[in-house]
Amino acid sequence: MVKTIKKNLINDATIDLISKFEILKDLTKDELRKLLRGKETDYEVGIAKLIRYEPNEIVIREGDFDSWTFWIVKGVYKVIIGGAVITTLSTPGDIFGEMSVLEGLPRTASILSVDEGICLGVDMSVLSNLDDDYITHVITLGFKQKKLERINSTRTQLIKEKQDLDLKYTNMIKLERIFRKKEAAFISKEEEITKREAELVKREAEMVRREAELAKREAESARREAEIVKRETELTQREANSTRKEVEYVIQTDQTLE
Repeated sequence: MVKTIKKNLINDATIDLISKFEILKDLTKDELRKLLRGKETDYEVGIAKLIRYEPNEIVIREGDFDSWTFWIVKGVYKVIIGGAVITTLSTPGDIFGEMSVLEGLPRTASILSVDEGICLGVDMSVLSNLDDDYITHVITLGFKQKKLERINSTRTQLIKEKQDLDLKYTNMIKLERIFRKKEAAFISKEEEITKREAELVKREAEMVRREAELAKREAESARREAEIVKRETELTQREANSTRKEVEYVIQTDQTLE
């Protein structure tokens, strides 16, 4: 609901500014004055009016139903959805609130004035009561064109989003194929490594077996060497005994001869 107007803010400078606004730029300055003034005494209940807002004042409240559309004349305004600030509006001529009016839906966002501001508001529900069919036609047609632009913009955006999704899907398929190829290569390499590991284990087992066999042969060789040493020792002892006996025999023989 638009607040009660305490002061008529219409002047030549304001009319000159409003004449450049989207939709309203097709009206002459006299037609804009007629739209805004109507009967001078009826300004506070007029179809269109200039409204001054204080800092942090609500212009539109999310969830409300009303039939007013607004153009920014002056000031900065926050767009708030679910308590979060989505963006700000500050360009004179920016329109807000029109889509809820055109669609007959509750307000989808709140609009809050950041500092002192002025907006032009038009009550679309009683626009047809204006006693000037041309002004009514221009504004009504302007909003229909605005709605069509929004629909086309939404359609274009949806087409772009679909194209983006198609591209992402295509890229995802490509990535999936690359991943599967890499995965197959990884599995093949893993199998090759497993095979090589098995061969290495086999070779290590063979090496252990051969080392054990070599150790056995070395032990046998050591045993045989010990046996030879023993036999050599025995032989040496026998030779020493034999020599000793021969010496004894010689001595005996010499004694006998004497």
